[in-house]
Amino acid sequence: MKKMFIVVAIVLLSTGLLFAAPSWIGVQGTASVKQETGTEDHTIIPIGLNIAGTIGIGDSPVGIGFQAGFSKTAIHQRDGEELEVEDYPLTMNVGATGKFMLPLSDLLSLELGAGLMYERYARTGSILGTDYVINFNTLSAILASDLLIHLSDSLAIVGGVDVAFPLTEQGEYTLGGSSTTVDYDVEGYTITGKLGVALSF
Repeated sequence: MKKMFIVVAIVLLSTGLLFAAPSWIGVQGTASVKQETGTEDHTIIPIGLNIAGTIGIGDSPVGIGFQAGFSKTAIHQRDGEELEVEDYPLTMNVGATGKFMLPLSDLLSLELGAGLMYERYARTGSILGTDYVINFNTLSAILASDLLIHLSDSLAIVGGVDVAFPLTEQGEYTLGGSSTTVDYDVEGYTITGKLGVALSF
């Protein structure tokens, strides 16, 4: 029921009355706190970098947000136990949102939106001397916010907070030359802070 409510909220936000603001594209540093509950409880803190932006559609107030980037796990706790993360590969992400774009003043504009985000990340290790790899594919609903401080007509500082909720997650296990796929029923959330610079157009 909660996941259905999230999907309905995304549709309503994406098709609602929007407010005009300039388009932009930029680079943002990110830091997240990820909480997952299932057969195990996980707390993960990744640090990363995104290329992100918002594209306006003609003169209409409708905007489409996007992001693509990577992150590196800094901390991972499983059921309260801290794990070694040095060998964790990078997490890749890509997402798209429908946005409200509300100019607050000549210098400030606020964007609020909702959409979907896909993440792919891996965990590696060894069992009795045999290396294994687990590749995870996660589709999440995402609520996005961005505040732009316009330094000039073409340059802005942009920061914000995103909140994501997992909808589906699939794991691909590879061990000793054989592989299998498992679907997970995962509950939780990810809160991401972001800050960077952008070119307005």
